[in-house]
Amino acid sequence: MRTSFITYRQEIEDIINQCDMCFVGIIEADGTPYVIPMNFAYFGGEIILHSASEGKHLDLLALNNRVCVTFCSDRKLVYQHPDVACSYSMLSKSVLCKGSVSFVEDLNEKEEMMNSLMSKFSHRTFKYSIPALKNVKVWRVSIDEMTAKAFGQNFK
Repeated sequence: MRTSFITYRQEIEDIINQCDMCFVGIIEADGTPYVIPMNFAYFGGEIILHSASEGKHLDLLALNNRVCVTFCSDRKLVYQHPDVACSYSMLSKSVLCKGSVSFVEDLNEKEEMMNSLMSKFSHRTFKYSIPALKNVKVWRVSIDEMTAKAFGQNFK
């Protein structure tokens, strides 16, 4: 079993859209990584996230708005022999995106982005109060680099 790069854009987007959460890596002031799990939407070729309007993550993004976002889908444990530890492998597909965060301030655009997030969990369209929209931080991650891999697959 081995690892292979995935280059077909539609397959990469399908992997992203199969996921219901992602992991966002932010850089701490001392250069160490700070990774948080987040719900997301993939909308218009960008990653849309949301959070509280204050917190450590926003303080760090004010210092450096570069992020790394990872997704992982199709996870399945496989093995060639149940008694041989080295024969165990995890079949999976992953996507890694590097980019920069900007924040959506326009309330109509925030509502559209929040509905794109909610569409992963519900087929309803929601209405948001003005205070709710003002108090949520909606992130737009513009993707500069996107790579994808399939792990543990038997490729011919």
